[in-house]
Amino acid sequence: MKIKYILLGIAFPLFYSCSNDMLDQEPSTSVSDDAIMTDVAAAKTALMGAYAQLGDYRYHTLATVTSDLMGEDLTMTSGAYGFSTYNWLVFSYQYAQTPVDDPWWTGYCAYIWRFAYKSIDQANTIIASAETLKPEGTEKEDMIAQAYGLRAYNFLVLTQLFARAYTDQPDSKGILLRLEPGSSDETQNVPRTTVKEAYQQILSDLTYAYEHCTGTDAQYVNQKGVALLLARTYLNMGDYTNAEKYATLAAGSYTGENLMSQTEYRAGFKDHNKEWLWFFNFTSNTCNLYASIPSFYWYCTDFQGYEYGAKIDPKDVESKATNMLKGYSTVRASASFRDMFEDTDSRKLFPGYVYEEDGYFISKFGHRANIGDAEYPFCRIGEAYLIKAEAELQAGNAVEAKKVLNTLQEMRGATPTDATLDDIWKERRKELYGEGFALNDMKRLHKPLKRTGPDQWAGVKELPANSPRFMLPIPNTEMFYNKKLTAEDQNEYWRN
Repeated sequence: MKIKYILLGIAFPLFYSCSNDMLDQEPSTSVSDDAIMTDVAAAKTALMGAYAQLGDYRYHTLATVTSDLMGEDLTMTSGAYGFSTYNWLVFSYQYAQTPVDDPWWTGYCAYIWRFAYKSIDQANTIIASAETLKPEGTEKEDMIAQAYGLRAYNFLVLTQLFARAYTDQPDSKGILLRLEPGSSDETQNVPRTTVKEAYQQILSDLTYAYEHCTGTDAQYVNQKGVALLLARTYLNMGDYTNAEKYATLAAGSYTGENLMSQTEYRAGFKDHNKEWLWFFNFTSNTCNLYASIPSFYWYCTDFQGYEYGAKIDPKDVESKATNMLKGYSTVRASASFRDMFEDTDSRKLFPGYVYEEDGYFISKFGHRANIGDAEYPFCRIGEAYLIKAEAELQAGNAVEAKKVLNTLQEMRGATPTDATLDDIWKERRKELYGEGFALNDMKRLHKPLKRTGPDQWAGVKELPANSPRFMLPIPNTEMFYNKKLTAEDQNEYWRN
């Protein structure tokens, strides 16, 4: 059976309403696997297809925003105050994602799973063709290294969402390690590995990528970006020695000079800078802009005629004259989270609210010419500082941990604090919100879910540490068609 590969430059239609049509887009340009197995130029098309899956709103947008909305700092409009939810992400926020994919807004796990494994399959085809691809040279070597890096990144995302934390139960059920390309019974019918086995594969792939990547373009998998992914992976595993090692290889130094300025941070993430090690470029040619990550946040960095952080008249938000409301703008900050920031902190990007009960708008993610048109980071050096601080603390080097944490805080305009584990976790929340870390941090640090305040309207406001509800369900389509799975392979909370 021939496998078809999406070109990164294919233009996807721009949709302004929520319907099942959005979930059935097909590419119009493809290349067969026969050419990919022998020609480097053709294989690059498959590589671009693997990247395109990452940028698809049905994967990266849903996975990233879901991860943050399942934490305790962000909330979303409830639909009760004149701002529609558009059915987006309500079930993620409510801890009610289901293993079905119809209706589509209740089963994001099915789309995240599907597109992750599409990307993995395209990476697998390149990896499997390493011996037959011609011509030989650095371009081929770097392309194969990128494929390993992409496969690892997808496995890491899936493990963080669909399995328990390594620091909780490493021998519990992990994900499916599909390592061969194609749609045969042999490649598709594979069992769930353990979490430990999944992480071993992730480390193996990332190590290959780190040792063989030669490109420096931050739009693609590159050595420094992979170093940070290795640090992230080792941190998840509680291996603090290696977490510190690779964080330092990614950052280079901890003087603060490699961090974005306060002005850059306040401007809203829309263009990459020296701090971004790997990013995705959301454009009309690479994704559905109206459903890219920036669309779910706030368009404006401020509100015309209002002081920063003020209560906004709803008529002004919706007025054609001010034209403030852009994109879906459904994800909000809770009041308890907003109150964690000092006014001098450049990360305090909550320009206003209409109703306190409906949360505070967020301007961390900006737009360029069009709604949702922006670059978005997969890996930033700011994360390396936080990994370094946590790793040093866990190794007993509290003085060094505090020094690194304080450098980051001072660069952001925040008052330096101590560097306890809770201090570092709090700083991770302030630094990385909206970048997909909230759920995984709760899991690996064994934190309970505690949502407070009237703007946290979800029915699920508290969950114990290591709750089985922190794992998304394995999609029904996988459970039904994969002959290697039984009912016991479904995640605990979702078993019938």
